[in-house]
Amino acid sequence: LLTTGTSWVFALARAALGSSLWLARGLATQHAMLPLLTTTCTAFHAPATAVHAGSCVPPARHAAAICSSTGSAGPLIRSAFLSLIAGQSAFALATEVPSLFSSSPDIFGTLFDAGFLFYSGRLLAGQAGLVGGDEALAEKLAGLDCTCTLSIGREPGTWMPKEWGSSGARLSLPLQLRFSEETADLGFPGEESMTGRTARQLCCPGGGSFVGQAGTVRVEPTGGAWSVKPTRQPGVGELRFFLDFPTEAARNDVTLPAGRVFFSGTCVDPELAQALGPTPGDVFVAPGSGVRLFGEGGVTTKRTDARNLYGALGETFLILGRFSLGPPPPPQASEDETPQQRAARERAEDEARGRAV
Repeated sequence: LLTTGTSWVFALARAALGSSLWLARGLATQHAMLPLLTTTCTAFHAPATAVHAGSCVPPARHAAAICSSTGSAGPLIRSAFLSLIAGQSAFALATEVPSLFSSSPDIFGTLFDAGFLFYSGRLLAGQAGLVGGDEALAEKLAGLDCTCTLSIGREPGTWMPKEWGSSGARLSLPLQLRFSEETADLGFPGEESMTGRTARQLCCPGGGSFVGQAGTVRVEPTGGAWSVKPTRQPGVGELRFFLDFPTEAARNDVTLPAGRVFFSGTCVDPELAQALGPTPGDVFVAPGSGVRLFGEGGVTTKRTDARNLYGALGETFLILGRFSLGPPPPPQASEDETPQQRAARERAEDEARGRAV
């Protein structure tokens, strides 16, 4: 009876965890990735310690550490809960798998426990840094300099408060980004929306500014990281990155909250892009590598409160707006520029715009 009761407790726990994870991940996917995946499927016919961001650090033997976005113990509790469920599922499979060859096999229970063991094991492996992202695409993107323009404002389906952005105002913030090749250690359990613990440093030299009611407002992120998550479509990856904002920025009834802000987009390997030909929509071609990046993506922030046990039951993201990627601004021409310098500058501008020289 004790064994049976314990099994029922763990079964109910697995069911509750599964429902919570499914709901949390479903909402995160709906809020952050649905427009991007729709674009991807249309275009490719695919099945559906802190580091200062102002400058890139020189190469180091060890990965730089980037602090967690929250100080709660929720993610650690979730890791412990996943470990408990994975252990119980593995223990149950030890008896369920042999029963498949008996006269009364437990097919449903075996599939149920195998699914939970795979799902929990995959998440825990990512949190431990054993599973990485799409390194082939990441290597081609490393060193990219670009302009990322945030357009913060109310979007359909957001769970932000009703008064947030109700006037229709937008907060436009251009930032100069560099996708560094240096490794960043996000610590345990890392960021589940990216590739767990391992990522690369994201640099934002100089920050950015926008015009508010009181004049020009400076915004300077204090750190960032990026990674490329693989997809089911070979050659297509999900570009994920985040920036940490130390203070809140506001324009009318729209605010860019303090804390970690996440960005999600889509990138395509140049060989696949060349085979597919022209793609619809706004596409930014990374100079040098030829990787195609869809010009728009989603901007979200993570909600961690009692409704998801402070992260223990999964991650919930709220839509903040959109972002677009483009070439960096061209260097300013000096008054005493020579013809040779001017020709070199114009060639650099052509390369930044993706034009042939």
